[in-house]
Amino acid sequence: MDLAHFRDTIGRRWPIVLALTLLCGAFTGVLAERRPPVYRAETQMVVTFAAEKSAAPQPRPPADEAGRLMQRRVKTYATMMNTPRLTRPVIDSLGLPYTTDDLAGRVVASSTVDSLAIDVAVTDRSAGTAAAIAAALAAELQRIAERDLPPAGLGLKAQVEVVRAAAPPPRPEPVRWQWYAAGGALGGLAVGVGIALVLGYRRAGTPVSADVRTLWATVARRRPPAPAASDVVASDTAASEAVAPDTAAPDTATSDTATSDTATSGAVADDSAGVPGQSDGRVADASVKERQAS
Repeated sequence: MDLAHFRDTIGRRWPIVLALTLLCGAFTGVLAERRPPVYRAETQMVVTFAAEKSAAPQPRPPADEAGRLMQRRVKTYATMMNTPRLTRPVIDSLGLPYTTDDLAGRVVASSTVDSLAIDVAVTDRSAGTAAAIAAALAAELQRIAERDLPPAGLGLKAQVEVVRAAAPPPRPEPVRWQWYAAGGALGGLAVGVGIALVLGYRRAGTPVSADVRTLWATVARRRPPAPAASDVVASDTAASEAVAPDTAAPDTATSDTATSDTATSGAVADDSAGVPGQSDGRVADASVKERQAS
């Protein structure tokens, strides 16, 4: 199908394409707008480093090396916020009906580069539950930081401080139904174009079923035909007839051998008739005849 045929096919069936585009876009937009509200609670923490009072003084690394070690510890704490090490104690303490994976999908933690702050956002269908989860996560991270050892080579112990506590959000998160409607419209456009092309292809006189039958006929022609039962019987009979002369040949040769043996014996008998002393009663020598006469 060339470009002109494609344009003509879509142009003749533009009502179908337009209807599907509008219907799909409106359907997905309504679904997004009628979705249950979701509340988002946020909290912010800062990781500080200080020498332990009971520990002996240790040499400090250079400033750039110390900053790199601090950043590594902050990134570790940020990635730990939605792991079972924090989510499991929070679920147990608040009695949440979630699994660790469910709660991990509701928690988003991030840390800005060259910053010691950790931003945590929790979403839930209840504003109070979202704020309680954020506060419990911050408290659990503080307990973990108190038990952790100082970073190797730094000699300073990390401490977590909450600089912005979580509070129940006053209103749910806004639903951007326009984006959902645009995505649904694009999907409807693709479906409408596909249906228009299929209808145009069938109307051109080459339906899909005809193509399938043509392909099947081509495959059937390339496949060797199966022999019929009568052909199999005839071939077996011809094979048996071809074998019969070969089996009769030894008998004929045997009869010829017997005939030749008979002729040979006859020839031997004829030769033995002229030998003296045979019992045929004839005398071949003259002296013998005279002795017999006397």
